[in-house]
Amino acid sequence: MRTLSRRLSLYTATVIGAGWLILIYSTWSIPPGWRVLWELLFWGALAVFMELFPIGLPRGGGYITLGFPIIYAALLSSGPVVAGWAAVCGAVLGVGLSKRLALRKVSFNGAQLVLSVSAAWIIYRQMGGVLITAGSLAPFLAVVASALAYFLVNTFSVSTAIALEEKTSPLDMWVVNFKWAVPNYLAQTPIGFLMALIYEWVNWWAVLFFLFPLFIAYYAYRLYMEMRRQHLSTIQALAAAVEARDPYTEKHSERMADYAVATARELGHSMSRAEVMRYAAILHDIGKIGVGDEILGKRSRLTREEWARIRKHPSVGKDILSQVASLKKASQLIYSHHERYNGKGYPGKLKGEEVPIGARILAVIDAYDAMTSKRPYRPAYSPEKAINELKEKTGTQFDGKVVEAFLKVLNRHAS
Repeated sequence: MRTLSRRLSLYTATVIGAGWLILIYSTWSIPPGWRVLWELLFWGALAVFMELFPIGLPRGGGYITLGFPIIYAALLSSGPVVAGWAAVCGAVLGVGLSKRLALRKVSFNGAQLVLSVSAAWIIYRQMGGVLITAGSLAPFLAVVASALAYFLVNTFSVSTAIALEEKTSPLDMWVVNFKWAVPNYLAQTPIGFLMALIYEWVNWWAVLFFLFPLFIAYYAYRLYMEMRRQHLSTIQALAAAVEARDPYTEKHSERMADYAVATARELGHSMSRAEVMRYAAILHDIGKIGVGDEILGKRSRLTREEWARIRKHPSVGKDILSQVASLKKASQLIYSHHERYNGKGYPGKLKGEEVPIGARILAVIDAYDAMTSKRPYRPAYSPEKAINELKEKTGTQFDGKVVEAFLKVLNRHAS
């Protein structure tokens, strides 16, 4: 069982304590009645229903749901207390039960939703918003600003928890997991507003018609997430196709990807840039598709002509991947990953900082993994011997700060 860090434990305890205290305290301030009970049951049931269909996030094991329009409609029509309890019902009886989450996670999810509702209500009221009734509407800017406040508190609180667990930056985690969702949340805001309007102006049963567009949005979310997963699977399949031709490089790209991401993060790069390096590491040898098996599997040393053919593989790889929009940045790194820090590499004879940092990272990791792997013409080096080679060639073949960062990563993997 994974133990929680002190910072993560303190953060989750603070969020849980603040969220539940606000909800319990505010509940005592509203007069009891059948209308309040009915609204809680109605909006709570809808929230539970929508939260039964969570969609996994790209990183960190979190989830996103389409409960926001329901909670927001409850906020505009019934106030923060009903909306808060509806959100908690969804978190506990929806995601909590469907995913069988631990009590700590369920409590945290419910509490951060209460904080999100509270933030949205404060902004809404400060901008002149009032509860929607049969004779009143809400100011446009108040609706947009409060929805944005809900989104930011909701997503950043979750991103911070995941980031503390994975020991990375909350902002980076937010960019990877939620940046794409900003327009989607804003697009859901009119749905929540119209649901509140229809609830007050027509009847409760008319609200149920809005479940259809919500499920269309849910389907679009799922397709997007599946597309991201398929994108990585396709990349891994391409790398496997190359490695299948050379049994000596089995799992080479997979190891390269893990080391590349860890080294990039060690050097302070964002998760987004590290993901580009992951793709580049997985596909760095894709250009070898254009190299014959008689060269790749040759057991003796290569001739000058054969080396010339081998050295074309970065250019071939770039030409292949640059045709894919999502892989253009990775293709630039692949093109330069055989450059040397002293300018004596190939294909562009780039020197020092002219070589993209991602390519310098790939160069170090590629060399280490090649040295520690068995080849047709030599046995595998020991890790110690490979490390000494990296150190000896620092400043000539390799960038010193990249070698230093990579060795720190190796030490962590060994411990």
